[in-house]
Amino acid sequence: MARAVLNPLAKEQEDAIHAESIRILETVGIKVTSEMVLEMLRDAGAVVDMKTQVVRISESLVKEALAKSPKEFVMAGRDKKNDLKLPAERVQACNDGSPTEVWDINTQSKRKSTARDIVDLAMVCDAMPEVALTWPEVIATDLPPEVGNSHEYVAALFGTSKHIQHGAGSVTDAEYLVKLATAVMGSEKELRRRPIVSITHTPITPLRYEKGDIEAAVVFARAGLPVVHLSMAISGSVSPVTLAGTITLVNAENLAGFVISQTAAAGAPVLYSSESGPMDMRTGVFLSGSTEGALINSAGCQMARRYRMPCQVGGIAASGTMPGYEIGYQKAISGLLPALAGADQIVGIGGFDRSGCESVEQIVMDCELWRNVIRVWEGVAVSKEAMAFDAIARVGPGGYFMKDIHTLKHFKGEITLPRIAMRPSAPGAKEEPMRQAARDEARRILKEHRPSPIEKGARSEVKRILAEYDSKLHGKPVPTKYLDHLS
Repeated sequence: MARAVLNPLAKEQEDAIHAESIRILETVGIKVTSEMVLEMLRDAGAVVDMKTQVVRISESLVKEALAKSPKEFVMAGRDKKNDLKLPAERVQACNDGSPTEVWDINTQSKRKSTARDIVDLAMVCDAMPEVALTWPEVIATDLPPEVGNSHEYVAALFGTSKHIQHGAGSVTDAEYLVKLATAVMGSEKELRRRPIVSITHTPITPLRYEKGDIEAAVVFARAGLPVVHLSMAISGSVSPVTLAGTITLVNAENLAGFVISQTAAAGAPVLYSSESGPMDMRTGVFLSGSTEGALINSAGCQMARRYRMPCQVGGIAASGTMPGYEIGYQKAISGLLPALAGADQIVGIGGFDRSGCESVEQIVMDCELWRNVIRVWEGVAVSKEAMAFDAIARVGPGGYFMKDIHTLKHFKGEITLPRIAMRPSAPGAKEEPMRQAARDEARRILKEHRPSPIEKGARSEVKRILAEYDSKLHGKPVPTKYLDHLS
């Protein structure tokens, strides 16, 4: 796991969270609406009531699952230079997803998202070195919903050579994601060795595991592909209003997810995850980017460290409804705390309005912020050279360091220079210069950047599999015009 300098929980608090999580699993249990998974857990030794679909999981099953879970693995990119090793040497950032709206770069307003938007958002993420892995960032509302899952993955696949994380709400969706990734990698064996795709599995908090989603997670576990067990607890709504209660519930849901994955396939790669936060008690909406959410997710990082598990948490998040100051401070708080708490991966770049809208220019602005988060995470390097006695002696009392060789040698490594921030306002400008600079950079990327191409034979096989998927679920192939501009 990435280096941690923040522990939101004292050791005795961490022990108490673990103990209460086990108590929840042993006495309250989880509800699983899949007969297949219920039978699998019963055969593994869990106490299962097939009528109520409630599963009680013992501490011994949790310990066994944690022992089987790999502590190190790779989330591979289509291009090897983008491979991500876990635990991470340095905290990694991921874009946000998957709402049904985008912020249109031309009209500067929200509109419904399309498959072409997925390609464009993926290309901007591909061009930004700060983004380590990508999600299909929006829902393709212009495609038949029954086939959207695989089309969204293919749109992202053609738009980036980085690792792609998606979701799957059924066995069929999961199986076709595996087929599509296999076509690119050449074989199931090679995909297992270098998994270029992973999925998030999100239980229905509190403690409910839906048939389609959990069976899809089982498919991925058995294919040797990473599953992120993503708890999205909302304090005061679907989890206790106290932070400690939410952290405990998040921890219990993650442990239950690990048990299911390892029961399905011992050694299946899994990540601990929390994208949680409080409810606004005035309106009932989720407060994305809140300080409390940052504390909950940071505590999740600490619990993941306890179990020596890689973790991916929410951050760089915002409730603000349009780009501006409100989004900036929320993203700074929610990104910085889990980074300092040792997160391997933090999800949120590009999104705002409670992850309800995505924006190419917001990706660029968030990457500017992320460079500063990383600088804080890196901390202060102290050495004889860094303490600069010789430079101080050369310059002397009342001197000026700008011309000294020590400054020339070290300033690039010590100071984070802004790329799009701190620009002067143009006469008569009606918005922040940073927003215009981000928009210009996004437009430049969309015009000039293209990801590493998929090999021609694999590209044809991907489209054949996609047509097969469409015919199975929709009755006929769906056009892939959203890929035309990449030809």
